[in-house]
Amino acid sequence: MLSTVLNIVLDLFFILTLGWGVAGAGIATVLSQGVSALLCYIYMYRKFDILKTEPDDRRFRKELAGQLLSIGVPMGLQFSITAIGSIMLQSANNALGTACVAAFTAAMRIKMFVMCPLDALGMAMATYSGQNYGAGKPERIWQGIKSATLMMVVYSAAIALIMWGLADKFALLFISPDETEILKDTVLFLHVNTSFFILLGLLSILRYSIQGAGYTRLSMFSGVSEMVARVLVSLFLVPAWKFWGVCLGDPTAWLFANLFLVPAFVYVYRQLKESVRVERVPVKY
Repeated sequence: MLSTVLNIVLDLFFILTLGWGVAGAGIATVLSQGVSALLCYIYMYRKFDILKTEPDDRRFRKELAGQLLSIGVPMGLQFSITAIGSIMLQSANNALGTACVAAFTAAMRIKMFVMCPLDALGMAMATYSGQNYGAGKPERIWQGIKSATLMMVVYSAAIALIMWGLADKFALLFISPDETEILKDTVLFLHVNTSFFILLGLLSILRYSIQGAGYTRLSMFSGVSEMVARVLVSLFLVPAWKFWGVCLGDPTAWLFANLFLVPAFVYVYRQLKESVRVERVPVKY
């Protein structure tokens, strides 16, 4: 919260007072996030003894570095690959004209805000899956999946109802009432996307659960599925259906990702249960 408020204040100061323009917005973002990171570090150091380090802890260990890279690199590639598909969809939308660009931009700001709880559920499942995997209790991962899915379905249904009733009011935060064409397209985008939030929620829960269990490469391949879907939409649906095609871009990507993630999670869950079963087999001497 402090980082967000500081970012807003610095944006106003650097852009309006100092006249730094786009550079000022970038500097404000970096400074606000830097302050946030510093305060988090200070809090961690004071409150959690387990995170305090000794000189030997700061020695470079290539084995640990290799483990971290094996987890982190696929995750980074996953976000990069997903971004490529988003760029393709953005490019296709840009070709439809300034009204579609404005509507897409406004709708994406609202969508990114209302999808935050779904991202939070996914990140919670990553930690939850990792903890229970480490504890040798894969059955609790499945319990967590069911609980998270129930919360996700309730939230997705609620936000879809809200958007179908109030999307035009939210759009007015970014669009002038006399921009009727932009307003109409923004509302259409929000209606279509939030109607498929259950697919997005399932994607977040399964993807992060798989990541938490250490199967990051499978998570990366789900990002490839998303990219392929967005590229296909950009090449075929957008030219044929115009802005309707743009509206269907994300839901199509979520569907493609889930078609990969559902069997992938079944595989991962079976592997986890098998590994625990093997570890619990008594050794005969």
